[in-house]
Amino acid sequence: MAAPGLHIRALRTEDLPGALALTQAVGWSHRLQDWELHARVGRGFVATDDDGRLLGTTLWWPWGEQFGCLGLVVVDPKAQGRGVGRALMGVAMADAGPRSLQLAATDAGLKLYQQCGFKPVDGIEQHQGTPKALPAAPLPPDTVLRAIDPSDFNLLCSLDRSAVGADRSALLRELLRRGGGTLAECAGRPAGYALHRPAGAGTTIGPVVASGTTMALALLARELAGVAGRARVDVPAMRTRLVAWLEQAGLPCVDRVQRMLRGAPPPQSSGTHVFGLASQALG
Repeated sequence: MAAPGLHIRALRTEDLPGALALTQAVGWSHRLQDWELHARVGRGFVATDDDGRLLGTTLWWPWGEQFGCLGLVVVDPKAQGRGVGRALMGVAMADAGPRSLQLAATDAGLKLYQQCGFKPVDGIEQHQGTPKALPAAPLPPDTVLRAIDPSDFNLLCSLDRSAVGADRSALLRELLRRGGGTLAECAGRPAGYALHRPAGAGTTIGPVVASGTTMALALLARELAGVAGRARVDVPAMRTRLVAWLEQAGLPCVDRVQRMLRGAPPPQSSGTHVFGLASQALG
């Protein structure tokens, strides 16, 4: 139950400008279009005071019946310490039901998430910058790269499901509407992909899914070669070879957060793996 003077309700389209203002207040780079994307594919909640003023937000995203991601837990700095974040987390987790949930935790939110049953798993690095002369990224043998076509949608979903262990087809559909990407084919069979879209202060590249690091680097190189201006790639910190390559490419690590999980991780195959995230919140 929310504290007196605190009201929790579903996120509405008309809340998005106010939600954008909250992320701006805490120094995040979201644009209104980024909020629209996250809200379109997820389920959101807001906290308001008695006068209807927006105090905080959170969203969660159902990737199938067993797994989901939770994020955009943002509280007005002037309202912190009033239990806003805890109330929003409680409502979102109840709405998600028995699903396992993943989130990306800043240092400020770590204690709250631990109290909500989330446990640290590994790190996520945010790499940003203007791509310069890209380091070598040779293609694996028998591999070709080509632009993604709308008819490739089911192939992308299959590759993504193998890597993530959950169904993110609704997300992929929306990302493709906003950008494009590259498909890797090895010996004539789909083996990886990378997407790009306008986001934040420039272009975000992700997800990046591949059968191995060499292929992931080749996909990133092709995507970054098409970027004019700043680019962002969020990568699992354990992908150390990819991290080093991004540093050389002019995208240093500018922030690091903790990936946390409540419940069991989704089952993953040995065919493809995640090398870049759609966003820290979306996974």
